This record gives sequence, C-alpha cells and structure tokens, in this order.
Amino acid sequence: MSFIEHKGLVALFLLLLSFGVFTPSLKHELVWDDLKLIKERSSSLKASNITYRMLLPRIHEKHKGVHYRPIMFISYVIDKEIWGVSPFGFHLSNVILHSISTVLFYFLALLVLGEFRVERKEATAFLSSLLFAFHPVHVESVSFIGARADLLSGIFFFLAFIFYILSHRKLWFLILAAICFYLSLLSKEIAVAFPILAVGLDLINGRFRSRNNIISYIIFGVLILVYFYLRGRAYVVIPEVFNEKVLQSVQGGAQVWGVLKVLLSSYLFYIKKLVFPFSLNPFIATVPMGFYYLVSSILVISLLCFIGFISIRKRENITAFSILWIFATLGPISLVAIFRVGTMSLAERFLYIPSAGFCMLTGYFVLKAGKRIKAQKIGWAFGFLLCMSYIFFTIEGQSIWKNDLSLWEYASKKSPYDAIPHTNYGEALKHAGKTDQAIGEFLIALDPEVKGSKKEKASIANRLGLVYMDKEDYRNAEEWFLKALYYDPKHGAAYYHLGLIYFIKGQHGDSVSDYRMAEKYLKKALEISRSYRRARLLLSVIYSLLGKKEKAIERTKKSKDSTRYDDR
Repeated sequence: MSFIEHKGLVALFLLLLSFGVFTPSLKHELVWDDLKLIKERSSSLKASNITYRMLLPRIHEKHKGVHYRPIMFISYVIDKEIWGVSPFGFHLSNVILHSISTVLFYFLALLVLGEFRVERKEATAFLSSLLFAFHPVHVESVSFIGARADLLSGIFFFLAFIFYILSHRKLWFLILAAICFYLSLLSKEIAVAFPILAVGLDLINGRFRSRNNIISYIIFGVLILVYFYLRGRAYVVIPEVFNEKVLQSVQGGAQVWGVLKVLLSSYLFYIKKLVFPFSLNPFIATVPMGFYYLVSSILVISLLCFIGFISIRKRENITAFSILWIFATLGPISLVAIFRVGTMSLAERFLYIPSAGFCMLTGYFVLKAGKRIKAQKIGWAFGFLLCMSYIFFTIEGQSIWKNDLSLWEYASKKSPYDAIPHTNYGEALKHAGKTDQAIGEFLIALDPEVKGSKKEKASIANRLGLVYMDKEDYRNAEEWFLKALYYDPKHGAAYYHLGLIYFIKGQHGDSVSDYRMAEKYLKKALEISRSYRRARLLLSVIYSLLGKKEKAIERTKKSKDSTRYDDR
C-alpha cells in the first residue's frame, strides 16, 4: 500500500504540515478587534457567562446586534481559562483549528470524490487538501483571532457534510449531520448555504426524490427557521434590512439593479481571489465596480455555469459540484457587500469555506490534465509547484498580522484612499511613541480624496486633538476638537475634550470664564450621551469650583451609575 492510500498516515501528515506552515503566527500580538474581544473584555470571558441565554437570547425591541455566534464566544472562554489573555494561546488555538479543518476537508474530499466515482480519489483528495492547507487566502482566518468564526464554522460545516454523505448509507448519521450543521450556524452565518449543497449533491447524483433525503431537507429547513427565529429575538437579520431604504443606499442610489451589480462584482472579486491569492489585503472597504468589471463578472460566471452544465451532461459531475460549492457559499458572504453590515464590504477571511470547493476543483483538474496528456508526473510537478508558491505567500502574508503597526502600515498602502486604515495606522504610531508620524497619517485620513463618512472624519479630528493634548499644545488641540464638531455636531467626545481644555485653562489662570466655558461644553456632551461618566465627574468638579456644591454632589452621584464612554 502506497503512502497516499494509507488514509491515517495522510491525515497525520496533513495535520502536521498545516500546523507547521502557520507557526509564524504563534509569535504575533493581539491586533485590531482582538484587543476589544479579548484584552479589553477579558473580564466577561468566563465560564459563568456561558448560559442558556447564549442560545436563547432575550427579545429586544431594537435589534442592534449583528453577530449571533455563541460558539466563538465559548472558544474564547476556553482559551482564557487555559492561557489567560496570552496572545500565544489564542493564536495556537487558531492554528490547531485550521489543522483540524484541513484533515476534515481531506476526509470530506474522499467521500465527495467517491460519490462521483472519481478515479484515484486518494491522490486527488491528497493534493486538494494540500492546496487547502496552504492557500494564502486563509492567512487572515488563521492569523487574525477575530476571524475564528470562519475556522469554527468550517470545521462543523465539513463534519456536517461528511455525516450527511454517510447518512445515505446509514440513516442515523443524519442526527450527527443536523447537530454539526446547527453548530456551524451558531459559529457563523455562512452555514446557511449547507442545505443548498446537500440538495445539489442529491440532484447531481440523481437521488433527490429519495424518501430519506426528503426527511433530511425538512430537518435542515426546520433548523434554519429555528436559527433565524432565535437570532431575530435580539440580532439583526437580513429580512429586516431588506427594505427600500437599504436598496436605495446600495452604491449611491441604484435599487434592484444596484444590488445585482454588487452581487455580480462581489462574485468576480472572490473568484479572482481564489485563483490569484498572491496579493493579500486585510482591509477591503469597497466592491470594485465599473462597466468592464461588471461585464467580466457576467462572462466568468456564465462560463463557470456552462462548464458545470457540460460536467453534468457528460456525467463527470465532480466539476459541477465543486462549482456549485463555490457559488453557494459565496452567496451569504456577498450579502455583506450588498448591505454593508460591517466596516468592510469584502474580506479574505470570508473565503475559508468557499475555498474548499476551489481546492477540490483545482486538485482534480491538475491530476486529470496530467492523465489526459499521459504524463502524470507533470501533473504532480505542477501541483507541487502550486503548493510551494502557496506556502511562500502564506508564510510571507503572516508577517502582515505581526502587530497593529505592521498590519495598518500594510493596509494603508493597499487601501490608500480609505480613511480607516490610515486612522488605525495613526493610532498604532501614536501608541509606538511616533507622534509626528501619527499626525501625518491622521491628516492623510482627513484628505478630501480619502473616503470616509462625516462621523469617521469627526473621530479622526478628535484623535488629532488628543495627540496635541498629549503634547500640551492646547491651541491646536482645541482647533481639531472644533473641527470634529464641524464634521459631526453630535460628536460627544469632542465636547468633552473641549470642556477638559477649558478646565485646564481655568486651573492655570484661575479663570471663572474658562470654567463656565468648560461647563457649557460638558453639558452639551451630556445632552448627547447621558451616560458619559467622565463628563459627569468633570462637571461635578467644575460645579464645586464655581461654588455650586449641591449640583456638584448631584453630578457625582449620577456619575456612579453611568457607563464608560469611548473618548475617541
């Protein structure tokens, strides 16, 4: 028996290899949202917070939450219990999860290839799994702890599909498939594509009308309804945002056609990323648009549909199913681009599950081409070179995520006309003690040619004011806080900081007029946010200095019940 035919050894080899290629990430710091999710909220990451309310959230009239992902929270709690807030421990978990996912994909590929009676399925599954283990587009999913939802959802997604295929042999596997499918949903929303793939597999295989399969579809349908019901109790769901207002906001006023253009362009962007994953970008704010891009997307999607049709006509089928996998799993992530749920329209981490279909298709085509030209060694050589190129760019790409400074320096170069990368780079420079460089980045972010909403520009101006406050340059600080209010008259932090400046001026000159100006700005801050604790505390101090002791006591008492307010 050759090595490739020994499934246990191959699985162990893939586990170690996929772990090894991502070991550089183990030395990285916490970056971006990791700081908020893990470091700043570490007190909430405890086992006592894992309750039934995670699965059955309370009903809220105003649905503000976007992500209903209790499995990811549980994984963070486990890491916190084991490692504390050590970045090493959290990164280690991500690398282990990717390694497990690679092994599961290998067994999934074996089963799918077997379903379509592909010759030398062991060799094809092995090459496909190598491509999946090394694919550069996975760097963000593995190196960014905040992207763990993709890894978790991928693991349960692959398990669910494995058990679903096995349920065709023994029906009781359907129970395990349903459980894993629901766990994948609780990890990330992309799992809603699973039933489409299950139905697609059965349609292509010609067993769609089987009684057992109908039972499966009903179970999956019920689970999706339960999931959306529970999610809808406290979180935003797509039907709530699919309204005329949102449609009009898509890409500057276009409605249904605007949605379709974004959808088609998103598909082309992601397909291009799968085929050419060598230029990574951690911050992709907008969907590439334009006439030629739209035409290209229509041509590429039409060509892939035609190839899939030919595959079914010739009863080869594996090509059609791989294309279906890509299309079905790209659907949910393209909704992010349409409805702008987050700060970014597109993200490489979203491709973790879709890449499985691409890797299976590529592995199959490479070896099939080698067989067609009667030179299988050439096919393996090409596959080996492709894997080596993936390894190089994957290892190189991990350096981007080393720390906040390297991440945002790279992102600001890749997305020079988006304000957020420049803003975050400025913050990283500020924390690194490079104040003048930080000011330069903030000024770039405020450039009229750089894209950013008025609220984002106000936040940037406020940050600039804070930099000047740290330098004790109160004149420039005041100027930038006023600039923040020019962008957004309801920016509470800017009012608070103006009040702080006049308080400092009053302290230096013992000036009642400065204290009164401080009082004016602080009252304005509290009009915008009644729970602004710092503003209440400072206002109580000013009342005390102005001889208003009763008001000072009242404000101090109220500040104890206030929540923390973000000063940025």
